[in-house]
Amino acid sequence: MQDNKEALISAYVIHTRPFQDNKILLDLLTLESGLVRAVFRLPKKEARVIPGPFLRYQALLKGRTDLKTVYVLESSEPASSLEGLRLFAGMYVHEILLKLLPTNLPLSIFFELYQWLILSLHSNAPVAPLLRRFEHALFEEIGSSINLAMTATGNVLDPEAMYRFDVRFGLRPYYGDKPKQLPDLFISGQMALDYSDGLWGKADVVRLAKTLHRVWLDHLLEGKEVVARRLLPDYQFHGERHYSVPVFRSDSAE
Repeated sequence: MQDNKEALISAYVIHTRPFQDNKILLDLLTLESGLVRAVFRLPKKEARVIPGPFLRYQALLKGRTDLKTVYVLESSEPASSLEGLRLFAGMYVHEILLKLLPTNLPLSIFFELYQWLILSLHSNAPVAPLLRRFEHALFEEIGSSINLAMTATGNVLDPEAMYRFDVRFGLRPYYGDKPKQLPDLFISGQMALDYSDGLWGKADVVRLAKTLHRVWLDHLLEGKEVVARRLLPDYQFHGERHYSVPVFRSDSAE
């Protein structure tokens, strides 16, 4: 048993689905190996408890293929639950993790961020800034970060200037004429810099990130639907528009 304990890894259950009569498939976010898929044999019916989300486990996984077998799965903390908006936020995060994270790739720093998110969702912290910060980190982790720190050609931003943002080209200066192809967003230089500095305590940065991340995520998923979005509050942009395109300024009161 000592050998098993030495091989135990930290894991969170991201998703479960039926596999066979007495088995289920688990998607696990682990400290040591990132996102791992494994087969879990359910206990006898009289003691059957399906592993749940948002709870840290200690696991022993074996197997030479990408599909591992779970030999040990023990909770390492008291049971807890999320409700309402916080539960839906957790479900949303799990769905985008499954859609974007590679499998069997160590993600130790990202694992710690996930733990921070779950702890924060169990607190009274506002949900929107938590999700935006997490999305930002996820994009960076998979090598698809959003660069608002400079223009697409590497030029320094002018805080007083306006820029157009397109998922394919990044930030480009906007001079007031109507573009042949409308951008995804118009963003002021100061607003872009505030986002790049990670000022998640500013409401206007969170509002920008809400629209920006949605556009970016849709781009990464090539238009595939994120089903859990339906559970979250509907978001309607009611601020300034230019040629029907949302405009974000650092002093926006949207």
